[in-house]
Amino acid sequence: MIVDISKKLDVFRYARASANADVKKCNTAVAAKAATVASRYLPFLHPLPLSATAWCKDGKFYVEGIAHWQTGVEMDVLFGVLVGLLGSGAVKIENLRVEIKQKQTTPPIIENVNTSEAPITREGDLVASAYGRMKVVNLDIVKNPVEKGHPIYAAQTAAALNAKRLCELLGGPCPSVQHFKIEIITSDSVEVRTFIKARDITPAPEALFSAGVALLTIWDMIKKYEKDENGQYPYTYISELHLD
Repeated sequence: MIVDISKKLDVFRYARASANADVKKCNTAVAAKAATVASRYLPFLHPLPLSATAWCKDGKFYVEGIAHWQTGVEMDVLFGVLVGLLGSGAVKIENLRVEIKQKQTTPPIIENVNTSEAPITREGDLVASAYGRMKVVNLDIVKNPVEKGHPIYAAQTAAALNAKRLCELLGGPCPSVQHFKIEIITSDSVEVRTFIKARDITPAPEALFSAGVALLTIWDMIKKYEKDENGQYPYTYISELHLD
């Protein structure tokens, strides 16, 4: 199910997301591309006529996007940052957050950045596990059905499906996944653990990707309850995402 937004007016929607990670090369091209196709991977996003760009500066990875449409683009740029960092070889991501989101009647100006592409290097064993933690304002809402469905069940399904799809975005060989497991816990935050076993190449990026997708799916489903009075997300963010 996708929530009906057809009664909303078309306005210019802008958002910028960022995260911290230690990477040698920034695959900004794959990040910008991922933001424009995020709706194929996050189950409740609407397909958007989105323009996106990405860049790195001072240890942070940024993606910004703009659309003239009926719904926001913050989840799309968050997804772009996640994929861009995985494509850059990150094994630990911190503070994945929405820095700003806006809607206005005139088109906002986005920076014209020359994106670059770096081929992904896979290193590691044929089994991989990842851990992610997300801070939310309304933790109890995660445990119960909302308008879009049950956040935890949807996240589990999205993670399992996407464990085999990261290679569509990054290129290169796809691991032959033999086993996948995900666990989602709600305590003082939302915690996700994923485990993947493959038979040919390391699935380490896929373990990180599936954990990230699970958290972004939950965020997307509960985002109307997470915004402050200005429509921002100052207290909602993925604090850590790393290989175990």
